[in-house]
Amino acid sequence: MGTKVQIYEAAVKLAEEINAAAIIVTGDAQKRLETKIPILVAMQEWQGDLTRIYKLRDAVLSAYVDGKLKMNDTVVGILGNMVIAYDLREEPVILSLNKSADRIAPKVTQAILDVALELGYEGREGKSVGTAFTIGDTDEVLKRSHQLILNPYEGHSAEDRDVTNQDNWETIKDFAQLDGMFVVDENGKILAAGRYLDVNADGIKIQKGLGGRHIAAAAITRDTNAIAITVSQSGGTVRTYKDGLQIAEIESH
Repeated sequence: MGTKVQIYEAAVKLAEEINAAAIIVTGDAQKRLETKIPILVAMQEWQGDLTRIYKLRDAVLSAYVDGKLKMNDTVVGILGNMVIAYDLREEPVILSLNKSADRIAPKVTQAILDVALELGYEGREGKSVGTAFTIGDTDEVLKRSHQLILNPYEGHSAEDRDVTNQDNWETIKDFAQLDGMFVVDENGKILAAGRYLDVNADGIKIQKGLGGRHIAAAAITRDTNAIAITVSQSGGTVRTYKDGLQIAEIESH
């Protein structure tokens, strides 16, 4: 108990010294902090150092999307026996959310980025997975693409196709193993998976070493108003494209 008290005191001291916008904790710590700084409670317990950091990121992003935090804020997180300062200005996910917010609701972009990062980190059935999502301007995207297989989302309810519903994420991860891309509308409803983009890649410039998935993602965002998010099979890096250009790169490990 004494060690926990010292951790809480250290977190409050750090937060006050850096003028943090909030302290993020799990529920059991909320009542033990004496400070005027706002306390934000994460919904899940943090287990394991790496997982804890990812949960802190999720809590920060959720608070940002809900308007409780701003881009220039710094927060302090209590992660078990760790205290960490988290500067939102250095968070590439927030950079991606900001740059695509004029077309796609941040809640939708965040959900897809979360799924993409989990795929990049975990893979599927012990294997690395590469995939891509296009978001928005779906009429134009569908005109410029075709099914490689029967569309597994055809005929399903809007609820079962909603990417912002975490209950659907395991299904999305399963379908991510299919060749082709996901097509998602601006409200977060998945219209198709296993979709092949029929795009002209002339003039598209991407990082050296990246393959056809990234070229197609960049090209479709040049030719339409869609945003694209890719997961690299090698390395699990997540990238966001808009107007034919990469606007963010996020390491999943």
